[in-house]
Amino acid sequence: MSILAVLTEDLLVRVNSRIEDGADRRSWRLVCKEFLRVDSLTRKSLRVLRSEFIFSLLRRFPNVDALDLSACPRVDDGMLTLLLARGNLRSLNLSRATNGMSFKGLALIASACSQLEKLDVSYNCRLGDREAAAISGIEGLKELRLDKCLEVTDVGLVKIAVGCQKLEKLSLKWCMEISDLGVNLLSVKCWSLKFLDISYLKVWKQ
Repeated sequence: MSILAVLTEDLLVRVNSRIEDGADRRSWRLVCKEFLRVDSLTRKSLRVLRSEFIFSLLRRFPNVDALDLSACPRVDDGMLTLLLARGNLRSLNLSRATNGMSFKGLALIASACSQLEKLDVSYNCRLGDREAAAISGIEGLKELRLDKCLEVTDVGLVKIAVGCQKLEKLSLKWCMEISDLGVNLLSVKCWSLKFLDISYLKVWKQ
C-alpha cells in the first residue's frame, strides 16, 4: 500500500499549508492528482491573467479570498457577476478594468461580498461619483485605492466617507476633482483612517 493512501485530507492540508516557497508549491501540485486537489482547496489568493479564464479558475479554486484581476483590462459588469457567489472575498483588485465596469457591477459586488476589506479600482479614468456611491455600500472596507479615477469628485468622496467609516488606508493620487472640502469631510467621518495619499491633488490645507 502506498503511504499516500493512509494520509487523510486533513493531514495533506496541514502539510500543504507549511509549504511557503513558490517553486516547492508548484512541485507539490505535480506529484499526483490528490496533491493538486488539496492545493486547489487551500489556495487563498489568485491572479488571473486572461479574463476568459475567470470562471474556470474560480471553480477550480473555491476558497480563494484574494482575487487580482488587474491584468484583465476587459473586465466588465458581466464578468463581475461571476463573483457574486464569492461572498468570502476579502481582497479584490480591479485596477485598469477600463472596458465596461460601471456602478451597476460595483453595486452588485457591494451587496454580495459583505466581507470585502480591500478594493483597488485605480487607473479607471472613467470611474466617477456613481461608482464611488456604489463602493460606499461596502461597509467593512478597510483599504481602498482610487488612484487616477479622474471623474471622482468631492461628492463621491463624501459618499465613501459616510458609507465606509472603517477605512484605514485610502489612496487618492491624481484624483484631480477632489478638493479640501472632500478631504476635510473625510477626516471628520473616517476616524479609523491611518494612511491617506493625496499626491497631486489640488489640496492646499495640509
